Amino acid sequence: LGRVSQLGGSRPIHSLHIGNDGAAFVEVLVGSSAGGDFQVLLPSAALMSPSESRAGAEPRRVRLFGPDSLVKGPAQGTWDRLRVVLSQPYCQSRPYGLSFIRVFAAPEEDEAPPEVPV
Repeated sequence: LGRVSQLGGSRPIHSLHIGNDGAAFVEVLVGSSAGGDFQVLLPSAALMSPSESRAGAEPRRVRLFGPDSLVKGPAQGTWDRLRVVLSQPYCQSRPYGLSFIRVFAAPEEDEAPPEVPV
Protein backbone atom coordinates (compact mmCIF):
# COMPACT_ATOMS: atom_id res chain seq x y z
CA LEU A 1 0.00 0.00 0.00
CA GLY A 2 1.60 3.29 -1.06
CA ARG A 3 0.43 6.85 -1.59
CA VAL A 4 2.06 10.05 -2.88
CA SER A 5 1.26 13.37 -1.17
CA GLN A 6 2.18 16.88 -2.26
CA LEU A 7 3.95 18.93 0.43
CA GLY A 8 3.32 22.65 0.94
CA GLY A 9 6.84 23.71 -0.03
CA SER A 10 10.36 22.52 -0.78
CA ARG A 11 12.59 22.46 2.30
CA PRO A 12 14.87 19.91 3.93
CA ILE A 13 13.01 17.52 6.25
CA HIS A 14 14.01 17.52 9.92
CA SER A 15 11.68 14.91 11.45
CA LEU A 16 8.48 12.90 11.05
CA HIS A 17 5.66 12.07 13.47
CA ILE A 18 3.61 9.09 12.29
CA GLY A 19 0.28 8.02 13.79
CA ASN A 20 -0.26 4.35 13.06
CA ASP A 21 -3.61 2.68 12.44
CA GLY A 22 -2.74 -1.01 12.23
CA ALA A 23 0.26 -1.08 9.84
CA ALA A 24 3.24 -3.23 10.79
CA PHE A 25 5.86 -1.36 8.74
CA VAL A 26 6.28 2.08 7.19
CA GLU A 27 8.79 3.39 4.66
CA VAL A 28 8.90 7.04 3.57
CA LEU A 29 10.38 8.25 0.29
CA VAL A 30 10.80 11.80 -1.00
CA GLY A 31 10.65 13.19 -4.51
CA SER A 32 10.31 16.34 -6.54
CA SER A 33 7.53 17.46 -8.86
CA ALA A 34 10.35 18.56 -11.20
CA GLY A 35 11.00 14.84 -11.86
CA GLY A 36 13.53 12.19 -10.97
CA ASP A 37 13.26 9.08 -8.86
CA PHE A 38 11.96 8.95 -5.31
CA GLN A 39 14.68 8.51 -2.67
CA VAL A 40 14.38 6.71 0.67
CA LEU A 41 14.07 9.18 3.55
CA LEU A 42 12.99 6.71 6.26
CA PRO A 43 14.02 3.09 5.67
CA SER A 44 11.41 0.49 6.53
CA ALA A 45 10.60 0.88 10.23
CA ALA A 46 8.46 -1.35 12.45
CA LEU A 47 5.29 0.18 13.84
CA MET A 48 4.01 -3.05 15.40
CA SER A 49 5.63 -6.37 16.31
CA PRO A 50 4.43 -9.59 14.64
CA SER A 51 2.58 -10.66 17.81
CA GLU A 52 0.94 -7.23 18.21
CA SER A 53 -0.10 -7.36 14.55
CA ARG A 54 -1.68 -10.81 14.84
CA ALA A 55 -3.51 -9.90 18.06
CA GLY A 56 -4.53 -6.43 16.89
CA ALA A 57 -2.91 -4.99 20.03
CA GLU A 58 -1.81 -1.33 20.18
CA PRO A 59 -2.72 -0.52 16.55
CA ARG A 60 -2.84 3.26 17.14
CA ARG A 61 0.47 4.33 18.63
CA VAL A 62 2.56 7.28 17.49
CA ARG A 63 6.20 6.98 16.45
CA LEU A 64 8.57 9.95 16.28
CA PHE A 65 11.43 9.81 13.79
CA GLY A 66 14.06 12.48 14.36
CA PRO A 67 17.10 13.45 12.28
CA ASP A 68 19.05 10.38 13.43
CA SER A 69 16.37 8.05 11.96
CA LEU A 70 16.36 9.70 8.52
CA VAL A 71 18.78 9.00 5.67
CA LYS A 72 21.17 11.98 5.68
CA GLY A 73 21.41 12.75 1.92
CA PRO A 74 17.66 12.83 1.20
CA ALA A 75 16.93 14.58 4.52
CA GLN A 76 19.18 17.47 3.48
CA GLY A 77 17.66 17.82 0.00
CA THR A 78 14.60 19.91 -0.85
CA TRP A 79 11.48 17.95 -1.72
CA ASP A 80 7.83 18.64 -2.38
CA ARG A 81 6.49 15.08 -2.64
CA LEU A 82 6.23 12.33 -0.08
CA ARG A 83 5.52 8.66 -0.80
CA VAL A 84 4.49 6.58 2.20
CA VAL A 85 4.60 2.79 1.80
CA LEU A 86 2.82 0.66 4.41
CA SER A 87 2.66 -3.08 4.89
CA GLN A 88 1.00 -5.52 7.25
CA PRO A 89 2.24 -9.03 6.39
CA TYR A 90 1.15 -10.61 9.69
CA CYS A 91 -2.62 -10.04 9.57
CA GLN A 92 -4.47 -9.90 6.26
CA SER A 93 -7.97 -9.83 7.80
CA ARG A 94 -7.93 -6.25 9.20
CA PRO A 95 -7.63 -2.99 7.27
CA TYR A 96 -4.57 -0.87 8.04
CA GLY A 97 -3.26 2.61 7.38
CA LEU A 98 -2.07 5.74 9.13
CA SER A 99 -4.13 8.18 11.17
CA PHE A 100 -1.68 11.02 10.40
CA ILE A 101 1.81 11.93 9.31
CA ARG A 102 3.40 15.24 10.30
CA VAL A 103 6.44 16.42 8.38
CA PHE A 104 8.70 18.95 10.10
CA ALA A 105 10.96 21.08 7.94
CA ALA A 106 14.53 21.74 8.99
CA PRO A 107 14.81 25.19 10.58
CA GLU A 108 16.21 28.02 8.47
CA GLU A 109 19.63 29.21 9.57
CA ASP A 110 18.17 32.18 11.44
CA GLU A 111 15.26 30.19 12.95
CA ALA A 112 15.15 28.39 16.28
CA PRO A 113 14.81 24.59 16.01
CA PRO A 114 11.21 23.31 16.02
CA GLU A 115 9.73 22.74 19.45
CA VAL A 116 8.56 19.22 20.13
CA PRO A 117 5.55 18.90 22.44
CA VAL A 118 6.17 16.95 25.63
